[in-house]
Amino acid sequence: MEIRGAHALITGASAGIGLEFAKQLHQAGASVTLVARRVAAIQAQCDQFNALRVGSARAVGADLTARADMQKVIEYIRGQRIDILVNNAGRGSFGYFEELDIEDEISEIELNVSATLRLAHAVIPQMKARRMGAIISLSSVAGFQPIPYMATYCATKAFNFFHSMALRHELKEFGVRVLTVCPGPTETEFSGVARVPGQPTGARRDSVEAVVSESLRALRANKPFVVTGLRSKLMVWGSRLTPKEISTWLTKKMLASSLKSKKQ
Repeated sequence: MEIRGAHALITGASAGIGLEFAKQLHQAGASVTLVARRVAAIQAQCDQFNALRVGSARAVGADLTARADMQKVIEYIRGQRIDILVNNAGRGSFGYFEELDIEDEISEIELNVSATLRLAHAVIPQMKARRMGAIISLSSVAGFQPIPYMATYCATKAFNFFHSMALRHELKEFGVRVLTVCPGPTETEFSGVARVPGQPTGARRDSVEAVVSESLRALRANKPFVVTGLRSKLMVWGSRLTPKEISTWLTKKMLASSLKSKKQ
């Protein structure tokens, strides 16, 4: 997979893993389009990229849960050559399901699931026509394991995983790669957005630099999916070997203290 000279569109690019994808892809010689709600943040980053390489970065401000904004991004995709789509935008929630705002839960599904479907659906025709391209889909180790108090989030990540793995096999014969990335606990804004106090499991977190570096190595090697970080690999391995009823009970026990501290 040749990144130099490619055009990559990255969603959720104002911070965290999305921003790091933009940085590493740009450093590897790609031009980048950054998509996020925080227009000032992505425009400032694009200014830095363009200072290094003129015309190599563009900012598209969009809330991917808003139909008009989504349509704007889709039209942008249809009017551009997009070689790499990084479907990264997403968020989570934490708490007893019935106590969470149901509109926020539905919006979470819109962002984590519906938006990723719409963007992939928009970009695939041009990639198939060129018989070249790549889609990087951000799932999570949460996609392998039901997680009490984060039921909606882990369900959306399971959807991301299975949908992307299926797309990989649909598109393989057309020369289009699909990589599913499954990070574990990572140093991002996720916990704050999900309203999880502190670090819920007390586990060390992987750096965004390490997560993205491993992901791009997996893309170049044409791997179907990658679980980033040794701890995350061990988590997934343990989850696969343990009956789901037991692993879900253990996960609940691990998160219970964070739930109590949130309610205090």
